[in-house]
Amino acid sequence: MGRKRAGATKGKRPQPRRRRWLWPGILSLALLAGMIVWLLWPQRSPLADAPAYHGGPRLAVDRQEIDFGSVRFEKLVRARFRLKNVGDQPLRLAANPTVQVVEGC
Repeated sequence: MGRKRAGATKGKRPQPRRRRWLWPGILSLALLAGMIVWLLWPQRSPLADAPAYHGGPRLAVDRQEIDFGSVRFEKLVRARFRLKNVGDQPLRLAANPTVQVVEGC
């Protein structure tokens, strides 16, 4: 007499196990790869497009204006921008350069 296998039924073939994790796993890996490529892709800067200048130093700035919108009185705001000398001679900046703050433009 043969022994019956556990879980076997008469006349039915055992169905292969489904791999439910396959598609979500593939989609997760694709999403992760896309995020890595996006983060590591070199960003084009407006400074890279600045034309070279001959005849002295020339300062190039990556943006022309910074707009914070409406800001409450005495609230600290910060801005970052990049500077590059696109001239053919050294650029020297003053120790305390003057900054013009324009209101309402």
